[in-house]
Amino acid sequence: MRIVTFKAKGSWLGNLKVETKIRDKFTINMDEPTSLGGEDSGPNPVEVVLASLIGCLGIVISIVAKERNIPINNLEIYAEGDLNPEGFMGNPEVRAGYQEVRVRIKIDSPLEREKLQELLQLVERRCPVSDIIKNPVNLSINLE
Repeated sequence: MRIVTFKAKGSWLGNLKVETKIRDKFTINMDEPTSLGGEDSGPNPVEVVLASLIGCLGIVISIVAKERNIPINNLEIYAEGDLNPEGFMGNPEVRAGYQEVRVRIKIDSPLEREKLQELLQLVERRCPVSDIIKNPVNLSINLE
């Protein structure tokens, strides 16, 4: 199968606000909470990462459940991550990103817990966002 390239672009809106556009169709406005110097006008980027993880897990759970004829009545996903803001505020001794991310998933299904656990193992392996978080990705940042 061929590689698919996804794209996004962003613009600074002043202070700590950034507007991102995806497929020239969707907009995500990000900001920082007032406690970190922002105006709290949108989620911050690391909260968007958690939202992306939740979205990806939900989509992949739905795909794998359909493939395996697993009935799902309801699905709830909760994510939280621990981050020390000193890292992005300039302290070179502190990692800038999440130190730990935890996810809890509630699946309402007539299937027994053991089978749902097997489903989640497949989902975790197939979820692109969990893969991005767990594994290093080649990243290049260039000035134009």
